Amino acid sequence: MRVIWLLAGWLCCHGIWAQELTLTTGEYPPYCSETLKYQGLIPHVVSEAFKSEGVSVKFQFLPWKRAFRLSEEGVVDGTVHWYESSERRKTHLYSDPILSETYVWFYLKSAPLEWRGYPDLAERRLAAVSGYTYDADFFAAIEQVPLQVQFVTRLRQSFDLLLSGRADLTLENIDVGYYSLRKFYPASTVDLFTTNSKPVMKVEGHLLISRKRANADELIQTFNRGLAKLKASGQLEKMLLESRSGFYEP
Repeated sequence: MRVIWLLAGWLCCHGIWAQELTLTTGEYPPYCSETLKYQGLIPHVVSEAFKSEGVSVKFQFLPWKRAFRLSEEGVVDGTVHWYESSERRKTHLYSDPILSETYVWFYLKSAPLEWRGYPDLAERRLAAVSGYTYDADFFAAIEQVPLQVQFVTRLRQSFDLLLSGRADLTLENIDVGYYSLRKFYPASTVDLFTTNSKPVMKVEGHLLISRKRANADELIQTFNRGLAKLKASGQLEKMLLESRSGFYEP
């Protein structure tokens, strides 16, 4: 009995006694989606990392702005997954990077692209999705080159603009882009698209824990330990490869 109480005391002191976290996220397949197995790669990674440290997680899927706001207000414990932002750091603690994402130009094979930098795109018509976290160089180029950018509300609209000839390029995560093309169009249409081999930007996604959570720092450390275990064991790389092979798709 004494051993049981000692164990209970240790767990309580470390803040993980029967603990279940609530995290918000949004639709971002193939990384996050209610329709995917394990709710997608990122929720699976986060759940497994916390599970290895004795913490369970449940996810709420919401529009991205609301998902962040609920975490910011402390209604939920945190949110996943987000890129670097000095503004978001004011209200959240950041975890170690979960994975790195590569963004490239998507365009039609019938309109080849060679580019070294944004000035080469001055005569091209770009499509971009409003609300996406593009990097500072992209937004600076819009003003300085200037770039011709049409903002839309959904990714499919970007691809539709390319197919209709009303845009030449769109910038997208290479995994998300090809996953989305396969979902939107038949294989014959997907085959019309290609990407440029030169990355436009690389970003790292993180778990964010609300600073309003009393043990926010402890939770971040707990997650980072679990994530390090997944990386060291090779399980994280295995999960990423499985995602790219369609393992998470229903």
